[in-house]
Amino acid sequence: MKESTVTTMLFADLMSSTEMAKNLTLQEYDEMIVDFQTTMYEVVSHHLNHYGYVGNGLDSYWSIAGDELRVFLYSGAVLFDVRNALLIAAKIKLAWLAAAFNERILQEGRLVSRIGVGINCGKVIKDVREWRVKTGQEQPTIEGYAINVTKRIESASREANVYHIMVGDSLHKRCQESNEINIAFSQPRSLDFRGLGQKIAVYEVVSFINFEILSSMPVSLQDGLLDKMQYAVTQPNPEPWIFVTLLRHYISLISSGRHEYLESHGIELAKQALEAMEYKRVIYNMLGWFYAYGRSVRNLEMALHSFDQSLSLDPRNEAALLHKARILEVMGKTDLARHAYEQILFHNNDHVEARRKVGQYQADEP
Repeated sequence: MKESTVTTMLFADLMSSTEMAKNLTLQEYDEMIVDFQTTMYEVVSHHLNHYGYVGNGLDSYWSIAGDELRVFLYSGAVLFDVRNALLIAAKIKLAWLAAAFNERILQEGRLVSRIGVGINCGKVIKDVREWRVKTGQEQPTIEGYAINVTKRIESASREANVYHIMVGDSLHKRCQESNEINIAFSQPRSLDFRGLGQKIAVYEVVSFINFEILSSMPVSLQDGLLDKMQYAVTQPNPEPWIFVTLLRHYISLISSGRHEYLESHGIELAKQALEAMEYKRVIYNMLGWFYAYGRSVRNLEMALHSFDQSLSLDPRNEAALLHKARILEVMGKTDLARHAYEQILFHNNDHVEARRKVGQYQADEP
């Protein structure tokens, strides 16, 4: 039965695989493809099961062919699907970074293959075709113009420089309309996609902060993953997204009340990231966090400086304003703290903590 449904689509494939094939033996190329497919299977199947997707075409469908992965999510809760697509994108990149093939190639000092990702939302037709039933494949066929757009968005990921994850305007708007996803995007790029006859706005993911990325990875892939990430950032030209993911994981571990030894290491890693990344706002936020809440490295003046640096890049940065307000209050600078909370309310009148604090200040007025 044909059904029209809003679907969140993720397309991913190996970047520069054709060029890499020229420098790999046939055996090595086959090893790369097999490792890619195995890694994608482990991550996607585990993720969908972990987050409650039924699968079998009912609320999701995915496939792997050659060096390409396609994931379709249509649970009925679009924002839920968007969030899961972004998590899958981050996790497949992380898993592929630590895959056996890449680990060996990296240690040999050779070019490591990377994954490019395109994600978008759009209406598609979902239908179980008769010929598929006859061949024992009762999963739905998914068709629609939105698929062509998403594929071209994925191809644009080669031009990215942080995550190599590009999203379309539809997905971008849904993220901007919600505060549930801690994500930031580049300024839009208007690209002329061949065959579509029009320019399309695309955005690169430049920051995606979520503590679940590492903790919800398949157990089989978690062993040694942190060490591999730490090794990757010591190599020439590390992928910028690794810094964001690794620093967020440090903060998660430190917040749990353990791993205090990571505080000074986190500061040094954040400073390294500032040299490596064009998008620095999120790094200044995390550097400020270490100085503000770390036990062994606490320095409120340095924390304020870091958050001010972040705000100089984005005056509406709510996270930086919130931490700045809290620090100023601890330092006894009540007027400045109140001003920071009022700035938050100016852009987000529903912010609970800012409303409560400003209300307290007003009640204390003579």
